[in-house]
Amino acid sequence: MSVGLSGCDEANVTVNGESGVPLSELDMTGDAPTEVLLAGPDTIVITDGTKLAIDVEGDAKTVAAMRFSLKDGTLAIMRAKGNWKDGGKATVNITMPSPEALILAGSGTINAASLASQADVKILGSGKASTASIAADKLEVTVAGSGTYLASGVAKALDLTVAGSGSARMGGLKVETADIKIVGSGDAEFASDGTVDASIMGSGDVTITGRATCKVKSMGSGTVTCQNVTQETE
Repeated sequence: MSVGLSGCDEANVTVNGESGVPLSELDMTGDAPTEVLLAGPDTIVITDGTKLAIDVEGDAKTVAAMRFSLKDGTLAIMRAKGNWKDGGKATVNITMPSPEALILAGSGTINAASLASQADVKILGSGKASTASIAADKLEVTVAGSGTYLASGVAKALDLTVAGSGSARMGGLKVETADIKIVGSGDAEFASDGTVDASIMGSGDVTITGRATCKVKSMGSGTVTCQNVTQETE
């Protein structure tokens, strides 16, 4: 994931140095994107398909303010400068192959049907992302802020970081191995019958259902709920 995101708020954002164009001006003749980025308060719905297709729903003013960029494999959706506080929200419907990466910056929502076998999810802010059906060899998830990620399916390896007060609510996701880092008051849940390494700094909580064996390093009042727990010391 090599996306350059700049701008101190949702109102003034550029991605890979671009502020985007209206959908009617977006060149979609090349390869379908592998990554999707949302910066702003809107909603993205991603449906599986072999070719890229995009349409936007919402009131006329909000739809007119939407901007799109497709560069270096990243499809970015944002607002025209200064056009995000009018109260309206748009829904962007995207058909594309299963994305390798989802990036959510701001207060919006991304709902994806699936992810690629090697996938990376980043939630930076207060937004919410979800994936209905995961079948991954490796899944990396970062929740930085107060956002939420929801997921179901299976993954051979999970690498999860929650920094802040966010949540990774993945009770329907079963993994073989997991490396978990919680910094702050955030929480996480998932299922495993394999091995889990967990590090907690703060008051966050991790709940693992199943028959997992967990090695835990903790500083603070945070807890790990797991069938077999080994507490490690520094």
